[in-house]
Amino acid sequence: MNFHSNRNTSNRLERFSLPATAAVYGLPLLAAGGCYPLFGPAGPLAVLGLTAWSECLLRIATPLFQGNRKKDKVMVPAVVKTFTAHQPDPILGWALRPDHTARESFSIPRKNLRLDYSVTTDSRGCRITPEGNADAPLVSIHGCSNTFGWGLDDQKTYPWLLAQSLPDARVRNYGVAGYSLYQMLLRMEQTIPQDKPKIVVLGFSPGLETRSINDFHYLRMLSEYGGTPPACISRMGRNRKRKLLRGRLEAYKRLPGADRLLLAGLAERGLNRLRFLRRADQSLKRATTEHLLVAMRELCHRHKATFVVQYLTHDPRYQQFLSRTGILWRPGPVDMDECTPDGRYLFRLYPFDGHPNAEANQRYADSLGQTLREILDTGSLSRTSVPMPSGRRDRTTESAIYPLF
Repeated sequence: MNFHSNRNTSNRLERFSLPATAAVYGLPLLAAGGCYPLFGPAGPLAVLGLTAWSECLLRIATPLFQGNRKKDKVMVPAVVKTFTAHQPDPILGWALRPDHTARESFSIPRKNLRLDYSVTTDSRGCRITPEGNADAPLVSIHGCSNTFGWGLDDQKTYPWLLAQSLPDARVRNYGVAGYSLYQMLLRMEQTIPQDKPKIVVLGFSPGLETRSINDFHYLRMLSEYGGTPPACISRMGRNRKRKLLRGRLEAYKRLPGADRLLLAGLAERGLNRLRFLRRADQSLKRATTEHLLVAMRELCHRHKATFVVQYLTHDPRYQQFLSRTGILWRPGPVDMDECTPDGRYLFRLYPFDGHPNAEANQRYADSLGQTLREILDTGSLSRTSVPMPSGRRDRTTESAIYPLF
């Protein structure tokens, strides 16, 4: 899942079956044929003309609605990205290339703006952090693009800054852009038995809850770059115990011509919505997210590692659940909605992206550093409740922070 433009067409796309494709494209012809006995030649011509007219109206109307949502304004749809550090993975869907060095970029051609940043990975496929003493305790940090450090040089990511502030520990950055909580659990299962970390940190936002079950919107956005993630669902078993059903890699299916015909594009989205209709259930997202958090805690416990959830946003969801289940957590230290008097975001890569900028990563490192020092010094962490910020949360902003990565 690499990025070279707003749409990467070089990836192999999974398409709908021939019967489904034939049904979509044959529907206007069938309607036209059915009208012939009733209205004569005028009937089929009217149906085909109406189809063509609908396509024209969609082409006229679409630009009028684009860019009016707050999410579009935050993310700036004219941004062109390059990213070459991903490679396919049969279990995780994608992973970072090992021993990879590149200069990636954002650009907004119409505003003549550009942002370049360096990405370097080690032999394990982790984004590099300062090398520590080989005998020092290991801190493994797992997360999505916020932990990876999307849009930032290696030295500005919070795992790098954290490693600098903890000379008596080693810090390893397992963050990967686009990952769901399920992919993070799979990565933990691969690495924790070999690494034997003392502390495992999860860079968390409740906005990730739509990813693990492969929500329709998440898969649709990933499809623009060829992403095919694995999925899991938490279901109640007959014995009244929940079971995590682990699925295979899934893809958003395409209709031929949907990238050129707007009506075909609508049909494509409709068919995919039907495929993933049950996954729109909010209770399913919640149950699966809770199940994954507990599974991570249990995995760490089996390997004698301390599991800590570090919030990266001001979203209070799951706070009570984490406290009730005894999972150690700390609140997000920055408000992603905070702006300067002239309206510029303080903690985002605006106008290129809605991800946390260097200042936000510095605050993550400062906050998390205090937590990890307490664990390293005392062997435990105070369970004193730390209240989440009570300010108003904008759900549109949450979607902007987590549009894809």
